[in-house]
Amino acid sequence: MSSRSTVAILLASTALLGLTGCTGGSPSAPETPAVTAPQADISGEWVVTRTVLTSDDASNPTRAVGATSVRYVAIDREDCDEAVCPGTVLSGATLEGRTETKLEQTDGGLEYSFDGTLDCMNATTGGVLSVGAFEFSQTAALTVGESADVDGVDTASTLAGTLTYTDTLTDSGIDAGCLRDPRTVTVEYSVAAVRAPAA
Repeated sequence: MSSRSTVAILLASTALLGLTGCTGGSPSAPETPAVTAPQADISGEWVVTRTVLTSDDASNPTRAVGATSVRYVAIDREDCDEAVCPGTVLSGATLEGRTETKLEQTDGGLEYSFDGTLDCMNATTGGVLSVGAFEFSQTAALTVGESADVDGVDTASTLAGTLTYTDTLTDSGIDAGCLRDPRTVTVEYSVAAVRAPAA
């Protein structure tokens, strides 16, 4: 591979779901009932282990089936008068410089998404060959596994679910000399989270 042939190694994901419309005369789908049952507290620091289930990115060993990686996630759920409340999620490979996104609390769990761009790195020099050469998206959907009473509050102690990551090499990245086949990759992870040890 020449010095201008590069591979970007990065992380994230989203699953794209095709929706099929119903023909006329079909009954409309019932509205999702409001969540009224108390939900376990998910706020706090979590250590998230991701394991690759499926991947079409043969160029990156960190995305090979069975590969694991760790993220440090902080969940901040706002107080509100509803069973599920909004909030924020911080996520990163280290505690410093984590990225923030919106928390979508669900019945029995949570969802969160990230999207953006990633740089293409020169495989020979380690420098940046093209800024923002990859466009990525990532979505995680987790549910509470175990919970326990902590000072009178039902508090989640484990979370589990899935994460889907997709990135695409842009035209500008190709023009700068970045190469990857396939141009778009999708990686599916299983996710298991436990609360971080108290500092």
